[in-house]
Amino acid sequence: MNPHLAKNAKYGKSRSLLIVTSAYTLALVGAVISHWYMAGLAPLWAALAMDLVATVIIWAIGAYISNASVYDPYWSIIPPALALYWLGASGGGMSTGQMLVLIVIFFWAFRLTVNWMRDWPGLDHEDWRYQEMRANNPKSYLLVSNLLGINVFPTVLVFIGMLPVYLVMTGEGTSNPILDYIAAAIGIGAAIIQFVSDEQMRTFRKRQRNNETNRAFYTDGLWAWSRHPNYFGEVAMWFSLWLFALSAGGLDYAWSGIGWVAMLCLFLFVSCPWMDRRSAAKREGYAEHIKNSNLFLMTPPRKKA
Repeated sequence: MNPHLAKNAKYGKSRSLLIVTSAYTLALVGAVISHWYMAGLAPLWAALAMDLVATVIIWAIGAYISNASVYDPYWSIIPPALALYWLGASGGGMSTGQMLVLIVIFFWAFRLTVNWMRDWPGLDHEDWRYQEMRANNPKSYLLVSNLLGINVFPTVLVFIGMLPVYLVMTGEGTSNPILDYIAAAIGIGAAIIQFVSDEQMRTFRKRQRNNETNRAFYTDGLWAWSRHPNYFGEVAMWFSLWLFALSAGGLDYAWSGIGWVAMLCLFLFVSCPWMDRRSAAKREGYAEHIKNSNLFLMTPPRKKA
């Protein structure tokens, strides 16, 4: 265990979850208080301001207990809050498109948050990427890598990804019901792809721990179709939100696609390669597997590793 995490071993998982829940409660309170000082601010910018206030609070708590992974569930917790805030700010009834986009967001968010809760051991565990960033940039880690890189950057990225939802919730146009249902099917399907791929990997890792397999990495199920099917599902979900915006406003809302494109670039050029480099360094045969498999898109496998 890394020395900076050793002091957190006393908490255990249950107490760690209580601490993280308390942290997010404080972040919510801080965001609500900040909203009192935003009278007259447009819902889009008010939401961004509250989002950043909550992010800074989470960062501060994570820095205090020396664990940046306190931020990890923020990715899935904030989108439902933003969607509900914008729906309330619209002051009108709920259209079919608004109802369906809420269903997609809540379904995705619930699944992802529960998945995090199941796998997270507690505050004595921190994402290996954060530990790598700390080791590589010890002097600038707290403000640059941690605050800006681990906390603020994904907050802004998710906010941009939620721009289609803002347009759906506050727009006055008539949506296309066929496109709404297509978008909902893609969004729900994307979350199911994430669920299935995560469960398949969880089962494989359990077999590894129980010495039921000597394989170094998993290449069956959805993982035979892509090295990162869970990331594919994630990007597909954000793509579905853009389709809801197109349904609500047509090409006038096409610009909001910058959100899912930004997500695509993040996973294609940062997350997937980062994971692959680590696996190639730790797992024998993975470098060869990279040559014979798909990085991201889910297509029929070419050859077993």
